[in-house]
Amino acid sequence: MHGEGGLKTIEQIIDQLEHAEAHLAKLRLEEAEAEREIKEALEELKAFEHHVVEVHVVHVNEVEKTVFKAHVAATLQKVWDKAYLKLEIPHQPKDVFQTAGEHPKSLMSHLSVSLKEAKDTGIIENYHFGIASETGGA
Repeated sequence: MHGEGGLKTIEQIIDQLEHAEAHLAKLRLEEAEAEREIKEALEELKAFEHHVVEVHVVHVNEVEKTVFKAHVAATLQKVWDKAYLKLEIPHQPKDVFQTAGEHPKSLMSHLSVSLKEAKDTGIIENYHFGIASETGGA
């Protein structure tokens, strides 16, 4: 019964309060679930970061250098492609991806190999690479 001036009955007020409490309990469960999901995602991110390495690439002919992070599961092809983006230098048809250092070794026959596999099998010693362009003679 609505009393004078449109006041709610005690039963209506109790129903409203019970509804609000049930809604709050549901929201608290959802919040706890969201917090658990965040914790799991952060743990996965931390595990992923343990497999990220710093890659150094120098474009020999342009004398440009870049450093970026790559996951050890990335193939040498993906690293080579990312290096062009970072260096902002176009990929020329006769470019060669190679190890860096005094005696560079071509990696062209290993482009489908992951960084981890390349390091584990001795194809590369570290994560330092070079891009060499074939220069034309006059």
